[in-house]
Amino acid sequence: MTLSIIIPTLNEEMYLGALLKSLLDQHLEMNYEVIIVDASPNDLTTQTANRYADSISITVAKSPVADIGTQRNIGAHIASHEYLLFLDADVVLGDGVLHRCLTRLKPDELHIVSVRHRADHATTGVHITLIFIYFLILLARLTGLPVTNGDYLLTNRRTFQSTGGFKEGFLLGEDTDFGVRACGLGARHSIEWRTFVIANSRRLSVTPAWKLALTWATAYLRVIRGKGPTGTRPNDQQYPYGRWSAS
Repeated sequence: MTLSIIIPTLNEEMYLGALLKSLLDQHLEMNYEVIIVDASPNDLTTQTANRYADSISITVAKSPVADIGTQRNIGAHIASHEYLLFLDADVVLGDGVLHRCLTRLKPDELHIVSVRHRADHATTGVHITLIFIYFLILLARLTGLPVTNGDYLLTNRRTFQSTGGFKEGFLLGEDTDFGVRACGLGARHSIEWRTFVIANSRRLSVTPAWKLALTWATAYLRVIRGKGPTGTRPNDQQYPYGRWSAS
């Protein structure tokens, strides 16, 4: 069993170190690599990654555009291992999350594994938002629809190649679109409820929790109705994370 971990970055020098440290804390007894696909206008994210180069096999590739779908596809094409884990740079891995999720996967089947999410700042608004999101996830699963979130999306090379990868140039929903297309090809989607990733709440500094949940739900409904991802992702290296105006 071998694993390639793909992390798109754009000015993530403040967050990437915590993710890489949490990866080391997984104590993986397997061959794995980290591929950082960076669209930053400076070398600060690369410098952060290089601090872990003695402990982790890290490759930093530059992306010609600041677009998360493009960056994920670049990383997947560079990847040398059978399993592919797509992570956002601002998450922290919960204890044992990789061990539990990897036991669910087989290299010869179409499969995607997701996990629970926790927020790093548990305000009342965040709790209500998470409850709302989990309700939507359970409702979607009852109707046979996947909910795949790009901040933790574990799959294998066969599934990635069968879908043709992520759609590029979109603002929202490219991760869910990937899951919907994969399941349309017969892929199995499972959620590892026993563990989690901790998601950074910086989005909430520019978007209220209720509005963020409504934006995600709207994008999800668009995808499952067959209209694909939404909005156009500007190739803007100073793009204000979380300030969306999807159409």
